[in-house]
Amino acid sequence: MKKIFRLLAVVIIILLLIPVAIVFLRPNRIIAKDKAKTELSKPYSHFIHWRDAEIHYTDEGNGFPVLMIHGFGGSYANFQKLADLMKNDYRVIRIDLPGFGLSDFPTTTENENYVADYKEYLGYILDTLHLDSVYVIGNSMGGGMTWLMAADHPEKVKKIVLLDAAGYDTKDVAAKLAMFKYKSVAKVFDRGMPMFMSKSGAQKSYCVKEKIEPAVVRLNNHFTNREGNITHMLNLARSQQFADSAWIQNVHCPTLIVWGKQDEIIPLEHAYRFQRDIKGSELVLFDSCGHCPMMEMPLETEQAIVKFFKE
Repeated sequence: MKKIFRLLAVVIIILLLIPVAIVFLRPNRIIAKDKAKTELSKPYSHFIHWRDAEIHYTDEGNGFPVLMIHGFGGSYANFQKLADLMKNDYRVIRIDLPGFGLSDFPTTTENENYVADYKEYLGYILDTLHLDSVYVIGNSMGGGMTWLMAADHPEKVKKIVLLDAAGYDTKDVAAKLAMFKYKSVAKVFDRGMPMFMSKSGAQKSYCVKEKIEPAVVRLNNHFTNREGNITHMLNLARSQQFADSAWIQNVHCPTLIVWGKQDEIIPLEHAYRFQRDIKGSELVLFDSCGHCPMMEMPLETEQAIVKFFKE
């Protein structure tokens, strides 16, 4: 009997050590900034400086300028399909928000005000890229940036598109990123974001799982694992700082709200709240679609956006 208990104890210990070994002894997935810049930028990439940080954006196509803003954990690549569909008729500018993609975040202080930082950055982009008249499209956290821009810069932002945008009950929505909130989790990411976590994130973002492209998941994993990005994501998540939802009512430009009915991250009910608070806004709902319509249903999303822009 003692031998059986010893054997069981050994098995339990091994089972406990396996996940620890997987997390802490796995290959290092962190990508150095210089390597990421070489491998993940495009011929139409541009790098400029805001404060003491190098930030990245892409600029392609001709016509009226359209600014595209990704969400938490994303990059300019999230809008690749939509950009490819629109660049023949519009000047398409995709930004990597500071701390994401190929953009650094400036040196922070102990009591960093991230909301104020991003508001300042967005104004900097409008001024530096001479976007005196622009349409803006944003997804998730980038959607929150989009309505902030519209409220802060009504003279420049002429129309906006909110793709499953953040704005309401932000603490509850952010709670779904709970793994980023705790300092103890930081050690888990010392060797980067494991691929299985990137796959899990894609599973939550898509409704039709068959549409998930392994190459897109790998690319998102590479951007996440760019040196410095995970640290910023952890800092931002722990800060628990959110823009005031009351500001949404200060948006007065024409607004299109696009939402996936099966969004598991930001509830469909939020789409109706945006429609209520932004007077005269239009709402388009996609069935069999999750959190990122521009990735899961790019053609339908492009058609709805272009129709709106031409109105």
